[in-house]
Order: sequence, then C-alpha cells, then structure tokens
Amino acid sequence: PDGWAKAVAAIEQFDPYTRGIVVLGLDAAEAELAASFEVAASYPLVKGFAVGRTVFGTVAKAWMTGEVDDAQAVSEMATRYARLADVWDGARAKATWPSNKG
Repeated sequence: PDGWAKAVAAIEQFDPYTRGIVVLGLDAAEAELAASFEVAASYPLVKGFAVGRTVFGTVAKAWMTGEVDDAQAVSEMATRYARLADVWDGARAKATWPSNKG
C-alpha cells in the first residue's frame, strides 16, 4: 500500500494529465496478481490491469507442443482471464474511495 500511495502521489503531483495506471502482470502467478489487485484497486487512479503471459504463457507452450488443441487452449485462456477479471471487479467493488460508492 505504501508503494502505491507514493506512486499515485508522485504522478498526481508531477503529471496531472495522467489518465490512469494499469497493473502489469509480468508473468506473475494468479495468486500474486490477486494480492496486487486487492491493493491497487483501492486507488482511483489505477484503472485496471494488462496481463498477457499470466493468461496465455503456459497454455501457449502446451498448445505449441500439442498437449492441448485449439479449443482447449482458447477455453483455458478465457477461463484464466475471466478469473482475473472477477478478482479485479471484486477488489474494485470493495474499494472505499468516495466516488466508488455512487
């Protein structure tokens, strides 16, 4: 939380035209991202996430080696992305900043 608070404060002070921040996945495990989302989602400047390898990394390897077919690969990637989106949505819903509660 302290790191996010400092980053947001610096951005707000030195770059008032920033429209938002996205959390990068950087090939992190889903559990790691979930923990990061829980903290990051509480800052209004953080708008969402951009993940790639977390969603497709191991699935792509399995697909390239023939361990899974096209349909299995697509299904697994969709499932992984949906889980992360649900985690983000849940974290954002719990955020306590004033404009979040409508």
